[in-house]
Amino acid sequence: DVRAWSFGLNPACICRRKLCFLCRIGLAALMVGTSIVSSTFLNVFALTVLTLVDGTALGALKIDTLTLDKILAIPDTVFLVKFDKTFAYGTKEDVFKDVCKLSEGVQGFFPAEVAVQEYGEKENDALRERFGYVFGDFPAYRLFTPGNTEGLKYEGDVELDSLTSWLQAHGVRLPVIAALDDLASRFVETFDEGIVETTAQMLVDYTDPKAPLYLKIMQKIKENGIAYVKEETSRLTKLLKGTLTSEKTTELNDKLKVLRVFRNDEL
Repeated sequence: DVRAWSFGLNPACICRRKLCFLCRIGLAALMVGTSIVSSTFLNVFALTVLTLVDGTALGALKIDTLTLDKILAIPDTVFLVKFDKTFAYGTKEDVFKDVCKLSEGVQGFFPAEVAVQEYGEKENDALRERFGYVFGDFPAYRLFTPGNTEGLKYEGDVELDSLTSWLQAHGVRLPVIAALDDLASRFVETFDEGIVETTAQMLVDYTDPKAPLYLKIMQKIKENGIAYVKEETSRLTKLLKGTLTSEKTTELNDKLKVLRVFRNDEL
């Protein structure tokens, strides 16, 4: 019944909003009859709906049942795959979009998504079953490294800080503060005092609390050698397993993020 649909009673609207205002207008037009509706309106309506259908986030690969295994077979490439309902939106989708933006300059790493239809033709539902998900798990993430077709399941909160920390812990070098990351990479290769001085001068441009950590870590490396990075990483990782306040947890995670930028075994 088209009249019922126009009031948003369809639970599987193409835009995933139980028929948004735009869809209701279009369906109402069909109720009235196309003879009094301009062809221009119908064309604009159709194009807009088609735009909504392509829900893949900018910077993400779109994967389906036919392409997943072929894409995972690409050598020397890591994929963070998000399994989600079709046309996802909201704060958790914004987290994924932010990860896509951060990954722009990261070689050999691609965010990707599998959109699983809950109704209708149930596209990609076979992949949901393959990896043991139910719709209540979405969005769900898996990290696929070369040769690992099962992937590593992400079990943390869907928050940008938690997800990027987890990726860094598994060798995916997303930028923390891009310009300072570059200085850190150059420093562990040369231990040039000039880089330390440049870092100190640049700190005045940043309000991010992680920025001063770059200089402090450079100074510690000068005093204790590059082994400081691995030792401090191990120490902080153990501390994070204990009971800490949320503020302390954030502080230690921030330092871990910056320490991983200095890990020359992951450069």
